Amino acid sequence: MPCPFLEAVTMVYCRAYPVRKLIPSHMMTTASPCMGEGYRGCPFFQEHVTGPEPVLPKEAEAAKQEDGKEVG
Repeated sequence: MPCPFLEAVTMVYCRAYPVRKLIPSHMMTTASPCMGEGYRGCPFFQEHVTGPEPVLPKEAEAAKQEDGKEVG
């Protein structure tokens, strides 16, 4: 027989947030931006979807040339 104080809880977390913080799913409310259409305005969601700024090939080549120059 398990302990009467032992409770199983379903947890959720945001994969886009840099730190995994578990939140009991029953604590999430419909007013939370994560649980409705408001998630689209979340900066973590937007960064996760768009990713980091791409480096253009010309900019990358220019950066290599500047790094290779000798200072004299």
